[in-house]
Amino acid sequence: MWEYLVIAAIAFLAFYIKGITGTGVGITLVALCSLIIEPKTVIVLKAFVAVLGGLAMVRIDPVSVKTRFWVPVAGLMIIGSIIGASLLKIIDKNIFEIILGCTFLIVSVWFLAFQPRKTSENSKMPDQSNALDCAVGGISGFLGGFVGVNAPILIPYFSRYFNKNHLRRFLVLIFIPAALAETGTFIVNGMFTKQIFLYGLAMVPGMALGIYFGNKSFHKISETWFRRILGVFLLIASVKLIL
Repeated sequence: MWEYLVIAAIAFLAFYIKGITGTGVGITLVALCSLIIEPKTVIVLKAFVAVLGGLAMVRIDPVSVKTRFWVPVAGLMIIGSIIGASLLKIIDKNIFEIILGCTFLIVSVWFLAFQPRKTSENSKMPDQSNALDCAVGGISGFLGGFVGVNAPILIPYFSRYFNKNHLRRFLVLIFIPAALAETGTFIVNGMFTKQIFLYGLAMVPGMALGIYFGNKSFHKISETWFRRILGVFLLIASVKLIL
């Protein structure tokens, strides 16, 4: 029973951060839940909960993102997500934990050492995405399906186009189809179990509260402190997985 309470608390933290930034669910859930649950199980759980959380945030942002921009990126993310989720099925558990640990170590350094580029509120996004935009989406989708972490690629790249409000909206839109693709792949591969479903249900209250309070804090909270906290969490998780 205790793990359900811990998972609910982790869900609150993860979706509180998502409510502020539009991302952070995968990084937070995978890093913290991997301390108490088998890592491969956590990746599947992350995909399922990301679907629920993404749908819950669809109506939050009043801003719009051009369909011709986000749909092609989301399309490549779907393809990458399916490939990454399929690879997760066949990779050896011990090798995967080392790969995940090394990924967390790299991402923790990124969160602690680098600051995201600030984009002007008056910046104008392109009318449609280009091949490089879509390629970044595909790579991000693969990493999301395989190791559950894709924000360190998406945020630095797409922050060139979007201010804070539009970036959050964009991330919400592209993460939903990617999470659906991951979850569908895990179901087909037999990795989505009843236990994962129960864990997901236990996260719903924390998810709802996290999104609500995160959205309330959207214009008030310091992103720098969240980056530092996430960096420390990832560093701890990486050591546990590698050793």
